[in-house]
Amino acid sequence: MVSSTQQKLDELEMLQSIYPGQIDIDPEDQVNCLEHVDSLDCFPPLRFTVSFSSIELAVMLPGNYPASDSPQIRISSTRLSPQQDKEIIDKITSTLVCNKGDATILQVISEVSELLNDIASLVKADEDEMKTAVAKDEICCRMWYYAHHIYSREKRTNMLQWSKNLSLNGFILPGKPGIICIEGSKRSCKEFNSLVRAMNWQLLKLQHEEFKLSPPDIKFDSFKELIFDVHGRANTHQDLGQFREHLNGLGMHSIFEKLFHV
Repeated sequence: MVSSTQQKLDELEMLQSIYPGQIDIDPEDQVNCLEHVDSLDCFPPLRFTVSFSSIELAVMLPGNYPASDSPQIRISSTRLSPQQDKEIIDKITSTLVCNKGDATILQVISEVSELLNDIASLVKADEDEMKTAVAKDEICCRMWYYAHHIYSREKRTNMLQWSKNLSLNGFILPGKPGIICIEGSKRSCKEFNSLVRAMNWQLLKLQHEEFKLSPPDIKFDSFKELIFDVHGRANTHQDLGQFREHLNGLGMHSIFEKLFHV
């Protein structure tokens, strides 16, 4: 009779052969399992992580896995949308429920890998479609937002990811006050607007819009955070004089006045 510990180690060995360099095993758990590999009354857990380009899975195989205990799996990602995260979690949950009592972790990891490939293909197709639309002179616009403050790392990370998914350029000026500028197709700007307004803000105003931009009007080739000298009691106020000079350097001399009504 093969012990549950041996089954865990066998499945882990198979994973390592399929995903070389992507598996990181808890060394203490590995030693415990090897010491009790033939035991029929001591079943130590086994923890490890599986890393993909856009997500990391933290896996814990309990003592009585696979006979009676199901694997515990947590996902960690900053590059997938909430909907994509949910899709992966639902897939993992469904597979575990349908295969309770069987050695399923290899199947789970394989299905997650396939799902990530499908998501990557869809994202690339969407990006190519948006770039093609812009190249065909689709109406381009630029939108300027004024926020009471932008501190949240989660908000900033989300906006950086959304801009990438939607092929938008521009910037975030974090701090108090905060400024967001997006530039790209009208359709993408509209979708970004819906996403950013769905977040919780003390104050967020669409302060200025520019439509039907021609190629010479395009000012940005990426989306990033702007960081200038900071001051204030908590170092949360960026130097708006430097920000103004930055805009002037881009030939956007009137924007500062429109943003701050000065």
